[in-house]
Amino acid sequence: MSRGASAVSDRCSELERIIAGRARSGSLGLDDALKLFDELLLHARPASIRAFNHLLNVVARSRCSSTSELAVSLFNRMSRACSNKVRPDLCTYSILIGCFCRMGRLEHGFAAFGLILKTGWRVDDVVTNQLLKGLCDAKRVDEAKEISFGRMPEFGCRPDVVSYNTLLKGLCNEKRAEEALELLHTMADDGDGSCTPNVVTYNTIIDGLGKAQAVDRAEGVLQQMIDKGVKPNIQTYTCLIHGYLSAGQWKEVVRRLEEMYTRGLDPNVVTYGLLLDYLCKNGKCTEAGKIFDSMIRKGIKPDVTIYNILLHGYASKGALADLPDLLDLMVENGISPDHYTFNTVFCAYAKKAMIDEAMHILSKMRQQGLSPNVVTYGTLIDALCKLGRVDEAVLKFNQMINEGVTPDIVVFNSLIYGLCAVDKWEKVEELFFEMLDQGIRPNIVFFNTIMSNLCNEGRVMEARSVIDLMERVGVRPDVISYTTLISGHCLAGRTDEAAKLLDVMLSVGLKPNILSYNTLLHGYCKVGRIDNAYCLFREMLRKGVTPGVVTYNTILQGLFQTGRFSEAKELYLNMIKSGKQWDIYTYNIILNGLCKNNCVDEAFEMFQSLLSKDRRPDIITFNIMIGSLLKGGSKKDARDLFAAIPAHGLVPDLVTYGLMMENLIKERLLDEFENLFLAMEKSGCLPNSGMLNAIVRRLLGGGEIVRAGAYLSKIDEMNFSLEASTTSLLISLFSREEYKNHAKSLPKKYHFLEEVN
Repeated sequence: MSRGASAVSDRCSELERIIAGRARSGSLGLDDALKLFDELLLHARPASIRAFNHLLNVVARSRCSSTSELAVSLFNRMSRACSNKVRPDLCTYSILIGCFCRMGRLEHGFAAFGLILKTGWRVDDVVTNQLLKGLCDAKRVDEAKEISFGRMPEFGCRPDVVSYNTLLKGLCNEKRAEEALELLHTMADDGDGSCTPNVVTYNTIIDGLGKAQAVDRAEGVLQQMIDKGVKPNIQTYTCLIHGYLSAGQWKEVVRRLEEMYTRGLDPNVVTYGLLLDYLCKNGKCTEAGKIFDSMIRKGIKPDVTIYNILLHGYASKGALADLPDLLDLMVENGISPDHYTFNTVFCAYAKKAMIDEAMHILSKMRQQGLSPNVVTYGTLIDALCKLGRVDEAVLKFNQMINEGVTPDIVVFNSLIYGLCAVDKWEKVEELFFEMLDQGIRPNIVFFNTIMSNLCNEGRVMEARSVIDLMERVGVRPDVISYTTLISGHCLAGRTDEAAKLLDVMLSVGLKPNILSYNTLLHGYCKVGRIDNAYCLFREMLRKGVTPGVVTYNTILQGLFQTGRFSEAKELYLNMIKSGKQWDIYTYNIILNGLCKNNCVDEAFEMFQSLLSKDRRPDIITFNIMIGSLLKGGSKKDARDLFAAIPAHGLVPDLVTYGLMMENLIKERLLDEFENLFLAMEKSGCLPNSGMLNAIVRRLLGGGEIVRAGAYLSKIDEMNFSLEASTTSLLISLFSREEYKNHAKSLPKKYHFLEEVN
């Protein structure tokens, strides 16, 4: 062997040792792997395939994007450059199959599998499991099952626990949790014990059942897991907690958290993320903040997802004052805000028309090295248009394009809406054709959305002009377009104009549908023109448009509201005779109408009939009946009905509690009232400003100054304001000599009432 050849061989051996050592130690990163690959390619020998496999595996498994594609590219380079020296082995093809599956190129994965079979190598579980995962990821679980139980035995291998876990996850992802449960039983009943379910198996099933709202079944699987001697881990409880949260079962969440602690398991960042997300989405940001503080005290470092959840929660609740501090805390703790972070805060300010604050966030975003994206610009343009600052919105649109950010249909929609609102129709047409140039073809939904927004803002004439624009640019208005205009006119109280549009629709070859008629019917009833509504109702029948339950509900509501009780009763009796299907809204309209016309016994009889049917009442139904019973003096019946609410799977709302508490104060059962108020808060139903003001007025009216003071404090604590009627009552009451000395019983800020003359 020549010296040159020997040097090449020595260098090749050295490279192979370096690669093997670093791969085993886990210190081989993507960049180094690529450099070593290039060098090994120059010195390769037949034995180098093991080193190539290490490198391909590192590249394929790297967390960077498109690394599977990169690994396939490296394999092709190796095949071309070393075809006479290095032959791929089973491990090489296994890596290649995994890459193809992650890329969603299953046909190439099966082609590589065919080469394995053709070469005569013995197929193992590692290779087949990758194909199973690829099929399951592509939602082809039935094919994966066929390979597992039909083909794998033919290849001389059997499904192992990884195979089963892959199939179970695939079934759960396809919302086939019951089938997954059956497969678990099959696995557990396997006689030779080669496929004993492990913690991953059980966690997969628990997660799937939780997401399918079958938490009770998930609890059974947890118990089965414990009985089999498999210890639940933090992922087990996190999956179960996710299920409880999805079902709104907060008490069960607390119970499982306590159980976790007794087992020596602490929630991780994923668990905390689920808890915070649930609380924030349910408007309980104060509680979320406490859990966040607890998380930090326990030494668990929040990640960007946790901060984003909190920021979104505060923004949704309107607690914008807390956003800057939380954003600063995030940066101080070494967490880099991402686009979602900045867009959340930016959107919160922009939607509240706080443009200066929004622009400050935009500056911070740029300082962090992030450029505004289409969401950022879209939100800003939308906010400016809604404020009437359309010229500024156009400038931002141009800036967006200059910065290389391509506007999407949402951005065009906002800007076109803004331009329509200020009658800049030439610019609207120009923008429309610019959309076409960008490859975005606005459809009828696009224009109808703009019309709907204009109508909701009371700009019906501008919305009418959109129809003219549509016709000019070749988009034909449809029934929804005209129905949107009808709705706009009705919202403005112009029912005559709305009625004319039915004729216009017919003149352009469009047939008004049930929604068109219902919209006009609602408009007539809203302004008390019930005769016109009845006339339109008969016209519907003549023209073959079958009235639906919404139609009947609208007419019934109109009749009751205008005091035409006998006609309303005749209509719903006819509905009963004709077998019309009612919904709970129909029942609520009739029950409310009967109660307001002093037919409480008849209403109660209908209510009892409703309970005996399949039709389930809602909390509004109970509120109607409780309110009516209280008004009629049937206090015991009202209390019994209140107590029965949970038995019907319902939860009292603010209206329910308000009715009961108002009556208790009126009856001077003040201890019961306070106990009920505490129970309401404990249940998670927090009082609003209206309720607290009403309580204060009731207590003041009954001379309960000290108690009223406690609820005035609550108004202050919750950052609510006193209503004018509450303020007026306070001033009126304390201007009377006998109450002067009682002002000290109120919170300090109200002591000035002593001086009221």
